[in-house]
Amino acid sequence: MTTFSHYPLQQSIYQTLANDTTLMALVVGVFDRPVQGTAFPYITLGESTGSDWSTKTTSGMEQVVTLHIWSRQGGRAEAASIVTRIHTLLHQAPLAVTGQTLVSIRFGGSSIILMNDGWTYQGVMRFQAFLQAS
Repeated sequence: MTTFSHYPLQQSIYQTLANDTTLMALVVGVFDRPVQGTAFPYITLGESTGSDWSTKTTSGMEQVVTLHIWSRQGGRAEAASIVTRIHTLLHQAPLAVTGQTLVSIRFGGSSIILMNDGWTYQGVMRFQAFLQAS
């Protein structure tokens, strides 16, 4: 199997989110790792897992990418509106992935939970992507 990297898909997702003016009006930014004291709300690129998805004739990789939404606005409404916009941008999107061909990216599920501090809501979204060697 061709060696695949998680980074090109992460880059494409980041660019898609960061370049959307509607989403950027809802958050202060999209981060791989925010600096301490970053204002709310924001999005972080989370965990990424990969597994072989090759066939007899094609090298492929399945990646599951997790995004985290962080909000301190009263209630879940702010986090929910950010989750909705991210879904619109990424579910079945025709993302350009450097060095790989994206076959599909699909929404895999989400949750919004109140953290133990009683103030912070965390939204978690998972997307499943299938990539082939270019």
